[in-house]
Amino acid sequence: SKEAWDYWTKESTAKELDMEAQRLGRIIIDPEKSKSKMAKPFLLDTDDDILDIEEDRQRQLSQSSKSSKSSESSQSSEEANQMERLSWIQIRSDSLENARYNPTAKAFFQRTPNQIEGYDVMWVSAIDNACMDNLIGSFCNYGVEFAHNFGDWLDASPEDGYHTIEDIASYKARQVYEVTGLPCIASRTSFEVEPVMPIPGRDSRGVATRGGGAAGGASRQYLSPRVTSGYKFNDIGDHVDYVVEALKPYSEPTRVTRFRSCFCYYDGDMEIFEYGELDCDLLYANSLRTYIPMSHGLYELSETLQLTFGLEYQKWLKKKVKEALGGDQNRASMRLRDRVLKEGRVLPNDIVDVSSFMDSKVDVNLMDECGRELCSRFEKYKPSKILTVATTGLVVAIPMAKYLQVPVVYARKERSVVMSNAYQAGYSSKTVGKNRELLVSKQHIEDDDRILIVDDFLSAGSSQEALLRIISDSGATPIGVGVLIEKVYDAGRQALSGYDVPVESLVRVASVKNGVLTLFEEEGFSNKIVDEKS
Repeated sequence: SKEAWDYWTKESTAKELDMEAQRLGRIIIDPEKSKSKMAKPFLLDTDDDILDIEEDRQRQLSQSSKSSKSSESSQSSEEANQMERLSWIQIRSDSLENARYNPTAKAFFQRTPNQIEGYDVMWVSAIDNACMDNLIGSFCNYGVEFAHNFGDWLDASPEDGYHTIEDIASYKARQVYEVTGLPCIASRTSFEVEPVMPIPGRDSRGVATRGGGAAGGASRQYLSPRVTSGYKFNDIGDHVDYVVEALKPYSEPTRVTRFRSCFCYYDGDMEIFEYGELDCDLLYANSLRTYIPMSHGLYELSETLQLTFGLEYQKWLKKKVKEALGGDQNRASMRLRDRVLKEGRVLPNDIVDVSSFMDSKVDVNLMDECGRELCSRFEKYKPSKILTVATTGLVVAIPMAKYLQVPVVYARKERSVVMSNAYQAGYSSKTVGKNRELLVSKQHIEDDDRILIVDDFLSAGSSQEALLRIISDSGATPIGVGVLIEKVYDAGRQALSGYDVPVESLVRVASVKNGVLTLFEEEGFSNKIVDEKS
């Protein structure tokens, strides 16, 4: 059958592969070259060389024991031992062998990632085909495109069933990397059934047997070794379901089985392993449970690779948002800062009056720019709704909703006739007084929502905390609090710190002493002024 590269129409610039070369038998490692960092992990061998494998193994073990005195030689010895173990693995992938000798395969794997779809790098995989969608979903948000999945691996000899899942996964990843030249993620899953310790006078299910006591010979006929023995397979297939169904009638339902998935990342320089495990009662065990440890292992691997290589979540989306917003996004906070200094007034009770451009009278262009800048700070958290307080919070919430393409839900301060079933939370404010209440209809918030709280001011944090309590009551997830102006002297940020959500503000007021507005100097603000003047 044809493979994906057989349909690759782009003209290949690679040299024709030598179709006469045959890669038969096992692969072995050259002990001398294994010490070099530049050595390839696998070398071609001939049938005659296989007879010398035992001699090579003894020589490598002897060399490794002599070099164990230093850490550098110990590491080299460990690598050589690993290569020796991998040289005995014979599992085979027909599609990989096809790619090895296909003249169009090299161009297929060297193609550039689909940048239109947001991909930055090209990798390849060797996992079960049924789990490929999960793999793509785990890494697509980090800009990783998978050129192909080699999921047709089969054991070539009975000995392949005795290798560890770590060695199998490493072998697959290295083989695929050797052919494609791309970083590879490979996997292997094992299945185990715990052994049953015989109990005198009881069968394998714990039921009392005829003859009773510890010395009763009749009880032993119920303890078949086929039932009490433990089982371990280093691959998942129909044999797992067969063994499970055969053991169920003679075992306790709670007899423990374990699915363990090993993932290996290999790029020629670095090898990383991660695992996913599932302990399952025999009653519920079957081969489909493999998806659970596979999903867990993929998540752990994505987290590890994200930290290792600095993969950025949804980098493509941030780039698109930045292009859509256009220009310097910090300009909005600079303009807002300028308007606060010029038109803001300090009223009694330390109230900051900015009604001339964002309350009674609204500068819609300024609010639109401010909304865009706040969007750039929160779009990575993927909000599904914006929650604000009527009516002052709407001046910035609506522009933000436009750019994030999410709906706005606002909390009312009085119950409406159409609001029969609502979440409610009390709060106090200098501007509206004490013992006030916010209400949000239960129809507008779902438990799977990711909600961004947006408001015009952050003072003592009372209203924002009330909104966070409403989100908590609904079962939704708060992802952040964004405000236009923050009164730092009121310590509202500290009041919200217990909710463990990011808080962003465009302008921070340091003090209003003696009726004078004093703002914090934002990072990079002075440099921006210098750049504009120059």
